[in-house]
Amino acid sequence: MNKTLHIFIVLLCLMATMPLSAQQPLFRGEEGEVVIARLGGLMPDTVTLVGSLQGMAIHRSHAYLLRDGGQCVVIDLKRKRFVTAFQLPDNHSHCNNAAFGKGKKPLLYVSECFGEKRCLVTDVFSPERRLVQTIRYRTPHFAQDWCLDAERGYLYAYSGVRGGPMQLNKFSLPPAGSDSVELHDTELLERCPVSCVKVAQGSKIHRSCAFLPDGDEAGNYFLHVIDLEKQTELCRLDLNRIGCEPEGVDIKGRWLYVSFHTPDPADNMIYRFRIRPSFFRRNGH
Repeated sequence: MNKTLHIFIVLLCLMATMPLSAQQPLFRGEEGEVVIARLGGLMPDTVTLVGSLQGMAIHRSHAYLLRDGGQCVVIDLKRKRFVTAFQLPDNHSHCNNAAFGKGKKPLLYVSECFGEKRCLVTDVFSPERRLVQTIRYRTPHFAQDWCLDAERGYLYAYSGVRGGPMQLNKFSLPPAGSDSVELHDTELLERCPVSCVKVAQGSKIHRSCAFLPDGDEAGNYFLHVIDLEKQTELCRLDLNRIGCEPEGVDIKGRWLYVSFHTPDPADNMIYRFRIRPSFFRRNGH
């Protein structure tokens, strides 16, 4: 074999075993691009935005934008137009996080956050739109979200004291047939500390990595990417340039979508950030 070619192949093999963060940034450009510049500009006169923007989940080309109090506004991201708005059934909670399960008409997992801190599993595709399951995990913490790993069938109780430390408590995803489920420490599979997060917002788990927005009205806006297998922070995306509180997060194709809370609900925004192909090669399992 040619000596130069041999050296080149060896270098490629070494690069393949290096951590992603040592090779290149996770995102292709940290500025991102605006998908929805002003939510109010898409809303019909007959619909009023109620409550602050919170969780977001994407199904096909539709973003389901949840608001404090349970209003759900659906936007077509591809055509950039309003689709519908409705009140989530039996849900007037903070709706701090949302994620879709698997299937053609997946269930929507909504984080109550405060109060009983339940995960409210909702069928938003049936004509009656109904709450089909509630999931609890008792915690003394101030608030608690739920972080869904739909790909692998896990559900994480995402909690901590305001200001830290935060942690992800891993459980097997309860079967959808049970109306009410309470999880216990004896069922806990793993605990992953995420001390880098100060104020929990939405969450997305994709290919064994957790994408966790962080920050509140006081600033310090970041998006942390946590390798759940190694329990290390893989990447930190600085969102302070945008100047607004990051809320919901989801992945569609090779894009990471992030929604932003603004003082005026009409000014709510959605950005997206291109994920480098090396992330999907690294996490192809």
